[in-house]
Amino acid sequence: MQEFAAELERLDDCEMLLAYVCAFAKERGATAFSYHIYPPFETANSKNAFAYAWGFPLGWQKAYVSSGFKEMDPLPGLTFENPPVLSWERAISMTSGDPVAALFFGEMRKHGVKNGASFALYGPKGRDGYASMVFEKPPRDLPDGLITLLHGVVQSAHFRIAQLTAAKEENVELSERESQVLNWMAKGKTASDIATILEISPDTVKTYIKRIYEKLEVGDRVGAAVKGLRLGLIEL
Repeated sequence: MQEFAAELERLDDCEMLLAYVCAFAKERGATAFSYHIYPPFETANSKNAFAYAWGFPLGWQKAYVSSGFKEMDPLPGLTFENPPVLSWERAISMTSGDPVAALFFGEMRKHGVKNGASFALYGPKGRDGYASMVFEKPPRDLPDGLITLLHGVVQSAHFRIAQLTAAKEENVELSERESQVLNWMAKGKTASDIATILEISPDTVKTYIKRIYEKLEVGDRVGAAVKGLRLGLIEL
C-alpha cells in the first residue's frame, strides 16, 4: 500500500490521480469507477457535487445527472452510515420496501449497472468524498482483501486531491465569462462544446481556461471544478 501512496503523492494533477486509480482498478477487475466530491459539509447528493465517471454506460450517466437520480441516490448516505465500504447487494437488501430506492436501483439495473461497491472517503476539514466501483461479479466473490486494497487507493487519492485543491484564504475573482466557462467545464463539457454553447471560438475558450487555471492555481479540469466549488465561485 505504501508504494501506491507514494505514487499518488508524486502526482500533482487531479485528473492524472483519477486516471491512476482507474488504471489500478481496471487491472484488478473493475469495469467502472465514479468519484464524487462536494463542498465541505454537503453530500454526494448535493446539486454542487462534482462527479467523475469512467466505464459507466452513457445512458446511465445522463439519467443520473439529468433525471434527478443523483439527488435520490441512496448509496452515499447508506455508505457513510455503514462505512467504509458497502456492497450494492447489501444496500438493496437494506432498502427493501423503500419505493424511492427501488426506483433508483431499478433504473440502474435497466442500464446494466450491477455488482458494485461504494466507498466512504474522508478528508481534512470536512472535505469528504464518495466513490463507487463496478465489477463483473459480486464483490463477495472477489479475492479476499481486494476491496480493502481498492478502498485504500481511492482514499489516498481523495486525500491528495483535497490537498491539491485546498482553498486558500485570499479571494479569487473570476469574470462573468470565466465563471461561465468554469461552470461548463465542471459539467464535463470540452473546450469545443463550450465554444458552441457560448458562441465564441475554441481558441478564446482555451484562453479563458488558461486564465482560470492561473487564478485558481491548478492545472486540470477536475482541480478547477473542485476548487471552484470550494471557493463558491460556481454552482452546478
